[in-house]
Amino acid sequence: GWGSLLTSSYQRRSDVFNRGYSGYNTNHAIALIPRVFAQSRQPGEILYCTLYFGANDCTIPGEAQHVPIEEYESNLKRIILDIRSTTADDSFPIITMTPPPLDKEAWKAHFNFENYPRTNELSRDYGLVAQRVAKETTNCHCLDVWTLLDGDKPVSEYTKHLSDGLHLSESGNRRVYDGLMDLLKTELPHLAPAENGDRDGTANNGISVKEDLWHIMCGVELNRD
Repeated sequence: GWGSLLTSSYQRRSDVFNRGYSGYNTNHAIALIPRVFAQSRQPGEILYCTLYFGANDCTIPGEAQHVPIEEYESNLKRIILDIRSTTADDSFPIITMTPPPLDKEAWKAHFNFENYPRTNELSRDYGLVAQRVAKETTNCHCLDVWTLLDGDKPVSEYTKHLSDGLHLSESGNRRVYDGLMDLLKTELPHLAPAENGDRDGTANNGISVKEDLWHIMCGVELNRD
């Protein structure tokens, strides 16, 4: 998925901790914060954090996973505050991510449901909340996954980015990864993997590889003409 692509891009630069909890909503996430961030030791250890919640919150009222949209908004704000409190660090950016679009018929068919309590419109509405929270919160940004995956276009356009109507397909994961990289390069370039000069130690922006490269360790001079 996009987390694996992220791990590959930060190889030898920074460790990527991917914590995914199937079926969880923001109510469940609040209880996780102390455990997920317990390993943080001192300010500066975390480059940035992504929050990808909402797809389960936005089931229709009456469903077990449903979280009212006002509560979803307050939960996101609390999660951000709890992360800051647990890590005792407000220097790293937090990136909220909107829920993906929803192909209701594909998801119903996947689980053989007669009726299914999700809609693409609800995914959009909860995503707008995630965007608003990021906009109104210091040192926060938002990745609009719903739009990246063409949620505003006909279902025939965006369903190819979903493996079962909800979860991301290979192309969906690639789009999310590319979108996150674009966000980092434009809004947080000092946190993106360094590109120019990365291999010879002359990079002046971004996260460079750690430790000497093999040719330096072996005393070999490389010609890159």
